[in-house]
Amino acid sequence: MSYLVLHMDKFKRESLRGIQSHNRRERRSHSNPDIRHEKSGENYDLHQPEVRDYARAVQARIESLNLPKAVRKDAVVLCGLIVTSDLPFFARLSPEEQRRFFEESRDFLARFVGRENVISAMIHMDEKTPHMHFLHVPVTPDGRLNANAIYTRESLRRLQSEMPEHLQACGFRIERGVEQVPGARRIHLNTREFKQEKEERERIAADNVKVLRHALDTLYAANEFEEHLKGKIKEYEKQAREAERYLSRNEELPEATLFNFKTVLAQARRVIEEQKKALAEKAILEGRKEIVDGLLAERNRELKEQAKSQAKRS
Repeated sequence: MSYLVLHMDKFKRESLRGIQSHNRRERRSHSNPDIRHEKSGENYDLHQPEVRDYARAVQARIESLNLPKAVRKDAVVLCGLIVTSDLPFFARLSPEEQRRFFEESRDFLARFVGRENVISAMIHMDEKTPHMHFLHVPVTPDGRLNANAIYTRESLRRLQSEMPEHLQACGFRIERGVEQVPGARRIHLNTREFKQEKEERERIAADNVKVLRHALDTLYAANEFEEHLKGKIKEYEKQAREAERYLSRNEELPEATLFNFKTVLAQARRVIEEQKKALAEKAILEGRKEIVDGLLAERNRELKEQAKSQAKRS
């Protein structure tokens, strides 16, 4: 299942020119390598009539409020919401359904902020993932310019819960994304920072997949190695038991006489040599078994350390 990405930014007057230039692709960007300028002609604005001068439109809306006091120079005069999801979500949709997804998103957000306050709903199709830049002047229902009154903890929670529910009702398979909390660390990301953070999360997720695959491969190899070592231990134990049985044999020598002492002596020497050899083999086998036991113990320690490291990464 794909998740809805809904990210809010607040802007002051000095940012309007740059936002307009980015949204409308008025200049070729050299700082954003994600933009494929040959596809910029596929971008479109769902807000009609299309606004070509953001600063003038924002100022006109503020003047229409007839505020009792002048707007402070550092006041937030524009809010932007980025609406998108992951590539698999858009890959499942036809171009017509992609447009309908953004139209339904625009309509929902316009009802949330007031249609009269909307400046733009620009859809970018020339970057890695289709997304909408929904811009509006932050005017409260009682006619005040106050972004903080509009985007509270409660209103953001409601927005981020109700919007995916609305989209689901429209037939889109999408779930609620990560909640954005006012005042949380890095809430006011600009568009490029937002994309970089999203790409970083995707990179971390891809790295985690690689780590998991490596861990599974290592575990498989470790299991094969362990089975090999266990087989060796069984083989050494069997050979040691055979040597033990030979040593426990009571091989009687014939009584030595004047006539056969050389034969008995040679036979006695053979028995002694064979017993020495069996003792040596038993010692070697026991030493090998001890080495293999050590290897198995070391392998178990390595697997435990790998499991701890994997747990820390996740």
